[in-house]
Amino acid sequence: MFDFMRLLGGDRAGATRGRGGSVRGTRPGVLLQLRLVFYGVLLGLMMPVIRQIDWAALVPPGLKIEWPTGFGIAWPAGHLRVPGGWGWGADAAKTEAASVAAAGAATTTGAATTVTGALATAAGVASAATTVVAGASALSGGKPVSARFTICGHAKRIDCMVDGDTFWMAGTKIRIADIDTPETHPPRCAREARLGQAATLKMQALLNAGPFTLTPIKRDVDRYGRKLRIVERGGESLGAILVRHGLARQYGGGKRSPWCGWG
Repeated sequence: MFDFMRLLGGDRAGATRGRGGSVRGTRPGVLLQLRLVFYGVLLGLMMPVIRQIDWAALVPPGLKIEWPTGFGIAWPAGHLRVPGGWGWGADAAKTEAASVAAAGAATTTGAATTVTGALATAAGVASAATTVVAGASALSGGKPVSARFTICGHAKRIDCMVDGDTFWMAGTKIRIADIDTPETHPPRCAREARLGQAATLKMQALLNAGPFTLTPIKRDVDRYGRKLRIVERGGESLGAILVRHGLARQYGGGKRSPWCGWG
C-alpha cells in the first residue's frame, strides 16, 4: 500500500540510481500492477463499511486533524468522504443553501395557503351575501327568480316543497297566499292525502318550469312566521292553475273548509 502511495505521490526514493547519481525511473512490473489491482479491489469491498465509520468519534478529545485539500478516493462503489476533509466547505455551503431554500419555499407555501384561505373565506362571505340580497329582492317582488325544488325531507330545508301551498326558497318558508291546498302533514282522510300529494307535485313542477315572481300582499307573514306571497309567472298566478285542476281552492284569509267532505 505504501509503495502504491509513494508511486502516486511521485516519490522516487526507491528508484534505481544510475551512474553520476542520476535517477532512473522504473516502470512498475507485472507484480506491482497485480498488487495495485488487489489493493483496489480490497478498498472497493471495504468502501461501504468505511463510509459508515464515525471518524470524529475515533479522534481523541482536544486533537484536531486537518485533511489535505484536494485529496480523495473515487470508486464505483461510491466516494469516500471523511468529516473535515476534501469538499467540506463546499458541502457545508450546499447544505446551508438547501436549508435556506427549503425554509423560503415553506414560507412562500404558507403565505400562499393563507392568502388562498382568505380568498376562499371572502368568496364564501360574498356568495352568502349575494344569496341573501337575491332572496330579499325576490321576497320584495323584484326581479324574477328561479330555483330547483325538491320534496322536503329531514335534511336542512333550502329549496323544497312542504305541500301544495307551502315551500322553502333560499332557506325562507313561503306560504302561497291566494290558495289553500289539501293537508299532507297529516292528511285527515285518504282523499285528502291523494289530492295533497298531487297538489304538491303539481306546484313543484310549476315552480321548476322557469323563473317566477313573489308578489307581496298587505300582510307580510302569517301567525306561523311564513312569508305570504302570490307566486306569478307572466302575470298569471300559479295558484290559480292548481285551482283549475281541482287541486286547490281560492283563499283570501279566514277559516279554511275541510277537504274530506268537499266534492
